[in-house]
Amino acid sequence: MSSIHLVVMAGGSGTRFWPKSTSKKPKQLLAFGKGGKSLLAQTLDRFVGVVPDNQRIIVTTELLADAIKADAPRTKVLAEPQGRNSAPCVYWAARVVADQDPRGVMLVMSADHYVPKVDAFRECVRHAADWAKSHDDLVALGVTPSRPETGYGYLRLGERLNGGPSKVEAFVEKPSFERAKEFVKAGYLWNGGMFVWRADMILRAFDEFMPEYKTAWDSSNAQVTRAYPQMTATSIDFAIMEKAKNVVTFPLDCGWDDLGSWTSLEGVADAIGARHAAGVLSAGELIAVESQGLIVDAPGRLVAVLGLDDVIIVEQGNAILVAKKDRAQDIRLLVDAVKKLRPELA
Repeated sequence: MSSIHLVVMAGGSGTRFWPKSTSKKPKQLLAFGKGGKSLLAQTLDRFVGVVPDNQRIIVTTELLADAIKADAPRTKVLAEPQGRNSAPCVYWAARVVADQDPRGVMLVMSADHYVPKVDAFRECVRHAADWAKSHDDLVALGVTPSRPETGYGYLRLGERLNGGPSKVEAFVEKPSFERAKEFVKAGYLWNGGMFVWRADMILRAFDEFMPEYKTAWDSSNAQVTRAYPQMTATSIDFAIMEKAKNVVTFPLDCGWDDLGSWTSLEGVADAIGARHAAGVLSAGELIAVESQGLIVDAPGRLVAVLGLDDVIIVEQGNAILVAKKDRAQDIRLLVDAVKKLRPELA
């Protein structure tokens, strides 16, 4: 499988995991529960035996480049001069891969996903890579839903192709809970943001749907610092995947989770050894009296809670977060305020 290249997108800020996640040490560099390995390190470990070290690329920002290199010392790191969402990131990586292996198969993954069933994940990735190697398709790995979920986009499926993948008829935006239930019942898959394709095919798609990228790249003589400001800041989904007609999917059933906010730890608490009688204890000690539904992360601390339900309590350095669980998606509002008052803690 020497023609397979891994591209890991690791430029995110993970604001919804503040204060544990900050601009200088975001979510992908953190470990949750027992085990000690960062989410990025776990991501790289999934591809042992699938992609050799010298065919792995991590794309991140200049701010995070040194920390990423320290966490993944054997992996090539591309440092973006500015964050412009995932489409420019994928384009740059595709140009790098194509320069050495024009028909090389790219596995494009995020650095901060949780995958407990690694063997099942690898099997699906191998099927997708084999298909992409011999077909002119763009593959999106579609996660088999475990629940109606309003926080993820969905893939609506079409016909099955020769016993292989299914055509993707549409990328569907994050739904209401009632619509999510309908989607799960109808066999839709979650859009996990994991993709497989040949370098030549994704570059062909960019030329068709985002021709300004090639113009920016060529006019700058492949100088990233000059090209990036000219490249539209947008996601790979919006730039390419929602427009292309040659998108297929393989169903991925591996216990995947996006770990998008503190409340997402509830779904993986048993697997990461963080289950507590009163909820989730990711780090520290917890004594809870007449309290349930807690999420606590306070390394080296004893947290004692009396008469509170459904709250998040996190201590990191000089910052403490206390929030209602139903506001977990809004923690970025706090981060915005912290940036103004105490930017060193953001």
